Amino acid sequence: MRPFDSDSAHGRSQERYRRIALTTISSLAVRGVGTLTGLITVPLVLGYLGKERFGLWSTITTVIAWATLFDLGIANGLVNCISRAHGRDEREEAARYVSTAFAALLAIAALLGLALMAGAGHVPWSALLAVRGAVDDRTVTWSVVAALGAFILGLPLSIVPQIYAGYQRAYAANVFTMVGMLAGFAAVVIAVHSSSSMPIIIAALGAGGLVSSALGLLYALRVGMPWLRFRASAVSKEALRALADRSIPIFLFQIGALAVNETQSIVLAHRCDLAAVADYSIFMRLYVLALGLIQMSTASFVPSFREARERGDEAWMRAAFRRFVQLRLVLAVCGGTALAVVGNDLLRLWLRRSDIRFQPELWICLVVVMVAVTWATAHSDLLSILDRLWVLVALVALNGAVTVALTYLLAPSLRVLGVVLAYGAVTVLVYSWLLPWLTLRIRRGNA
Repeated sequence: MRPFDSDSAHGRSQERYRRIALTTISSLAVRGVGTLTGLITVPLVLGYLGKERFGLWSTITTVIAWATLFDLGIANGLVNCISRAHGRDEREEAARYVSTAFAALLAIAALLGLALMAGAGHVPWSALLAVRGAVDDRTVTWSVVAALGAFILGLPLSIVPQIYAGYQRAYAANVFTMVGMLAGFAAVVIAVHSSSSMPIIIAALGAGGLVSSALGLLYALRVGMPWLRFRASAVSKEALRALADRSIPIFLFQIGALAVNETQSIVLAHRCDLAAVADYSIFMRLYVLALGLIQMSTASFVPSFREARERGDEAWMRAAFRRFVQLRLVLAVCGGTALAVVGNDLLRLWLRRSDIRFQPELWICLVVVMVAVTWATAHSDLLSILDRLWVLVALVALNGAVTVALTYLLAPSLRVLGVVLAYGAVTVLVYSWLLPWLTLRIRRGNA
């Protein structure tokens, strides 16, 4: 539990692995708590709202995912900036990045809040979300407002996990994440048992993230990293420019990533119905759970690659990257195989109903996609943390366009299978060989 001496290359290596181990263990604990609360929350909310309203909730979740674009990539760009400052032992530089990012996101949140108050009632949400009379217009509008309101409140706080990640202390942030998960779960249970309306339940679902971020920020600024305390004098054009150099390509990358990951529910709602959205959402929750476990348990490697590069420990970076890829692939193969074998049984036990099950070919397709995504994202993570961002922007733009087009074409006939095929097409056929080729010079120590 005690840190190693970082004055030598060996000590720095041991300290990085110590932090990676702590983050991995705490991430597994977070995933365990998230899995447990999810196993209870989804059937609870599905049974209370019904399939149509559950499908609406899933569609609103997609809207919120797109709303994250309003951070303009600032939060994710902050990780690279802090990792760079940490590798150079520049605390004042890191403080300028944090204060500038927080001020920028606070200003964006204020503008979004004013826009929401002024315009939410004038947007035809039922038509946009293809509700088709399944839920009354007033409930749809207030549900969207509740979800967007929670997002806007949390926007300035989105820097909190990135601060911890940049300093390779995500294990501390994970503690607050667990507290937030439990708080959000308790709020949902209370809302359901109080027979609350759908907007109240959606607001309760967003409460956990606000709690975890607020607690994490308070601890970081008062105890863990007090040199990062917000100061108006630390906000600077130079820091904003440095953030923009990274955040602009990350922002464009986010657009493509959202096209890949967060268009399916809206396309399904328009091309099929909300029941198809519910089926897809439930099926993909198992995939997201497994993939999230893989990424969460290994994400702590990524900032250390940049920190090691800044200190000149390139041999360590290359060796750690090999271990990183191997660990991810082992987890992906094991997790995907488990889903293919017992996926329908898990759904039946989880949802306590037998009308939601999927064909073997869908599970097999999911395994292939999971392994390919895990392999490809390991290499894209290396490119991203080393600021090789623009090539990723171009690739994800291609992926987003193809995914949306294929989803639109395949959804009416193949429904969930068509969406999964569309989601994995570019990753399996292009990313799986192109991204490793793009990282080849880095892995050989030539770049």
